Amino acid sequence: MAGMNWLERPQRHLGTVGLMALLVCTSMMMPLSLDMYTPAVPHMAEHLSTTTAMVNLTLVGYNFFFAVGLLVFGPLSDRRGRKPVLLSGLLAYTAGSLLCAVAPTIEVLIAARIIQALGAGAADAMTNSIVKDAFVEEKRQIAISFIQLMFILGPILAPIVGAWVVVALDWRATFWILMGTGILCTVLALLFEESLPASERHVATRKEETLYQFVSVLKVPAFTLPLLVFTLLNFGFMAYVSVASFVYESYFGLDEIAYGTYYAIAAFATVLGPFAWEFCSRFTKAKTFITVEFGVALAAGIAMLTLGHLSPQIFCASFAVFAIVEASLRPLSTNILLSKFKDAAGTTASAINFTNTCMGSLGMLVVGWIHTDYVSALALTIFGCMVVANVGWQALLRRYPDVCELKALDA
Repeated sequence: MAGMNWLERPQRHLGTVGLMALLVCTSMMMPLSLDMYTPAVPHMAEHLSTTTAMVNLTLVGYNFFFAVGLLVFGPLSDRRGRKPVLLSGLLAYTAGSLLCAVAPTIEVLIAARIIQALGAGAADAMTNSIVKDAFVEEKRQIAISFIQLMFILGPILAPIVGAWVVVALDWRATFWILMGTGILCTVLALLFEESLPASERHVATRKEETLYQFVSVLKVPAFTLPLLVFTLLNFGFMAYVSVASFVYESYFGLDEIAYGTYYAIAAFATVLGPFAWEFCSRFTKAKTFITVEFGVALAAGIAMLTLGHLSPQIFCASFAVFAIVEASLRPLSTNILLSKFKDAAGTTASAINFTNTCMGSLGMLVVGWIHTDYVSALALTIFGCMVVANVGWQALLRRYPDVCELKALDA
């Protein structure tokens, strides 16, 4: 990236590479914080003298309050600037990770996860906002795709590292590692130069300061309806995150190391995702690509439902196909949605991430409500959400034929 005109405004201390490193680190907080300790989840109930349902709240609660952080801090950054919000979020994340590491009870752990999630939400909300502020338009999707590609390393490395840490030490050690990640990001953030000058910040009345911008974005159907359709992919993805350890360890009878390996294999397959649209855009339109990808994701759900019980290898392969689709559509859909409004990039990014995370939290809850074996529960969840996604996408194309065009709407 050296010598290339990537940035609208120079970053004297970080440069383009340093800024990308910061954005990659902040975007990886979510998968690292969810995936690193999941190898121990089936056994944590015994360690903390509690129930599996209470332990699962550390996953679902984190995901939900991560979304709350996105909702609150994205619009706030449009008024106060990116750097103070980013630094505050990173400090909260680091403190929350420390509290998780020393939590004596499940109640304290859940509370600490909420603090950690709010901080991670603030940091993650800044990722897309800073991309929109800092990168020139023709480089923006490349930056998003690169961040998405590096983001995938989180789910690949986290369960493997987490499994070995859990076996060699215990689940608390994973949170010490997360605290170290928070400290590293904080150091990079201190070197970051504000990407949203005071002259470009949103000025709102006191009544407008909380949710006005957020509501003004979400009330535009041409933005909200495609947002809901695209985020259905995260519904299925996060359902997998919440039950994968139970599938591999309880249903198939594997140990933590084997679970981490299978989890990483499926995550590694998604490395192909961010490149898919870059390649296919040479000979196909975005709407055709998205239509085909939704169909492939539905087929993956059917394969898991009919064949996933046979072996962990088949289960892993069927989910890997779904995960590749999710990874291939995320940068494309994010760029499409970010382009819908000229101003308030923080609010728009917050709306995208908030809805995506809420949809994922709902998927985590739904898969737990299905009273059957873990493989069937996940397969039914993915199949159901992809049926809705395919029907919704076709209806969307009829109502908004130009939905994939990169043009601004009136908020």
